[in-house]
Amino acid sequence: MLPGMLASSLPDFHRWFLAPRAAAPAIVLHGFPELPLGLASALAQHLNEFDDDAGGRWTAFAPELIQAISETPTQRSLLGLEEGCKNCPPNSPCGRRKVLGALARRGHAVLDGLLAVEACVDLTNVFRVSLGPAPRDGKGFHLILRPELFSDRSLPSIIGDTYLEWSITREMADTV
Repeated sequence: MLPGMLASSLPDFHRWFLAPRAAAPAIVLHGFPELPLGLASALAQHLNEFDDDAGGRWTAFAPELIQAISETPTQRSLLGLEEGCKNCPPNSPCGRRKVLGALARRGHAVLDGLLAVEACVDLTNVFRVSLGPAPRDGKGFHLILRPELFSDRSLPSIIGDTYLEWSITREMADTV
């Protein structure tokens, strides 16, 4: 897997998981009605190029990989998750939501979709972006863009550069 590429297999996940890391935020993308195809991996690639502190660890995750992790006890245990969701049928959103939350807590993850938004609602170390109207009246979103006013090619740099500014501001606030 090249830096910033979409993790789509368990070996990709394992390489990301085993990479040395310091505490880092995650990014959650929401799109209405949908996100541009490949935005999460393009954003991860942009951050791997311009986030000097990340060491090339930014990664986006394919939905199929999130599903595979949520269905496999050994993969879930890597993220510190219990066996499975109690009172939930197999293949329910509950397991995927828990995996997305665990990936976000680990950091250097670009996650997308409404399940990711729900999984990270209570996490403070997450930069939230909505393209189009944000769920919950935009509360808790750091950046809300009207995607029709931008080319799809410009979105990774707009989001990534705004994230980097947010991250630097947070670091400065912690040292004052």
